[in-house]
Amino acid sequence: MNFKREALNLNGGKAELITIQTNEQNSLTRPSMKELAAILKEIQLDDSYKGAILTSENPKFFSNGLDAETLINTPPDELVDAVGGICLLFGEMLRFDKPLVAEVTGHAMGGGAVMTMASDYKYMLSTGCRISFTEIGFGLPLPGMFVYKLQQSIHLTKLNEICMEAAAYKGPEAKEVGMIDEIAATREELRKLSTKKLESVFRYPLSAVRYTKMNINMRALQDFETHLRNSRDWLSVPAIKNNMLEAMKSLKEKRRPVFE
Repeated sequence: MNFKREALNLNGGKAELITIQTNEQNSLTRPSMKELAAILKEIQLDDSYKGAILTSENPKFFSNGLDAETLINTPPDELVDAVGGICLLFGEMLRFDKPLVAEVTGHAMGGGAVMTMASDYKYMLSTGCRISFTEIGFGLPLPGMFVYKLQQSIHLTKLNEICMEAAAYKGPEAKEVGMIDEIAATREELRKLSTKKLESVFRYPLSAVRYTKMNINMRALQDFETHLRNSRDWLSVPAIKNNMLEAMKSLKEKRRPVFE
């Protein structure tokens, strides 16, 4: 089981607590991303739930993004689907039309940052972890749908630093640039922030919240298929594919990558 699921009875309604538990680094594979998307779809269709929290009990990682070893061992003809899975998950998270909270309790790298940014409310521990869109450090261009969503959230003067330099922020820095809404010193305080926010949103009609959320995410989803196609096409460029595999291999071998 890649995700533990629990019901939370809050003032104003019920929420589901989804705990990432994929492996030692909470990294993502195509099957685990499909599983999370299916969980969100199930919650969306269940009228007894009004929202969800995505969290981790891992002492070090919220999620370390795409699983390096899996990608290294993926057959070449399946690589596009394996990497593109994070874009598909991002789209499903944006289409999830109930309030979604991310509790960043550990490092959120690459796909971990993507899941965080796709959430409506983002809370992070003040110490012990960082958040970063590491894609460019793995030789991958950052897909357009990610950039559009970032533009809605962050201080735009930091956009290039985040997207083109893979800036890795601790909690206070992430809050300052707009990647995170609030920080807390402990997991318990983080949970209080999450539940308090959901209870606040639960005071309003869910029908109004759902359609409002659709409007908020409309721009990031507007050209989704074009951005998805572009991200898939990039992996047909030999330099991009080779650099990504070299970066994954170097990560596994704990050395610096040598890019083309």
